[in-house]
Amino acid sequence: MRSKPPLQTWIWPPPPVARRLWLTIVFASLYSLAVDIFGSTVIAALPGWSSEFGLVNGIVLGVLVAIRTRAAFDRWTDGQRMWSDLIIQSRNLALKIAYLARVSANDRQRSEQLLAAFPIAVMNHLRGDHRLASVPGFGTDPAQPDHVPAYIAGRMYAQAAHWYSDGKLDLPGLWAIETNIRALMDAAGHCERIAQPPVPASFHALLRHGLLLSLVLAPWHLIHALGLWALPVQPLIIYFLFGIELTAEEIENPFGNDVDDLPLGDYCVRIQEEVVEILTAGNHPRERIVASSPTALDATVPTVTDESPN
Repeated sequence: MRSKPPLQTWIWPPPPVARRLWLTIVFASLYSLAVDIFGSTVIAALPGWSSEFGLVNGIVLGVLVAIRTRAAFDRWTDGQRMWSDLIIQSRNLALKIAYLARVSANDRQRSEQLLAAFPIAVMNHLRGDHRLASVPGFGTDPAQPDHVPAYIAGRMYAQAAHWYSDGKLDLPGLWAIETNIRALMDAAGHCERIAQPPVPASFHALLRHGLLLSLVLAPWHLIHALGLWALPVQPLIIYFLFGIELTAEEIENPFGNDVDDLPLGDYCVRIQEEVVEILTAGNHPRERIVASSPTALDATVPTVTDESPN
């Protein structure tokens, strides 16, 4: 069971976005102090409904920030779900290659390379690196595809088709392998959708204009309502409102290299380790499943034959 973090971690270290907030918080504090010292005449002349206006403005901003944060967090969890699917589909594809195909050790090694390269290609693609040469094992490949994950998936399709034409893979096995390759490309496509610009520019601009307007106007209302207590309250409000917006900005594209992004490199290493383990085990004499239909793996008792690798 994973140990729970100590209570002091709630306070320190600060969140990663805090380094982008310090100047804003200092400015808000100094601005509130200046309003209290030099704006007393204006504050005294404010109408009684100014406090209610400030409250309504804060509520509206809070709702907008909550909507924005929810949308950003949904994108982060969708990205996590898609990479979990990449791990699952890679594992299942390796299992099918190991136990449905009568292939040599060299073919299994090539499958290891393709399956390990695919998530790396997806990671590089999402981060703006579209070079095939940056994928391990393809440094000397002369091809220059525009979409590297699709190129590697195409190599998987070609390999499975070659096994079928050589009699190393039956038709149901080909269909089963094709299903997983298609699922890998579907997951990559969903990740591309998540990486697209998430929030309409107009909504984003209006939200930030509202936050800046709140930064300028809030001290006048707070000092009118709270007096000197507004000096610590205003920076706290700015810390949470601006901090939540900056956090949403960080996590809306979860495929980068920041602290709050998904650990894509760890996912790639996990896929490689599992694929190598499965296909290396497949090099030993094993029970090979011969499926008589696309659903035979679930619906029938398999025919078992003892085989050694070619």
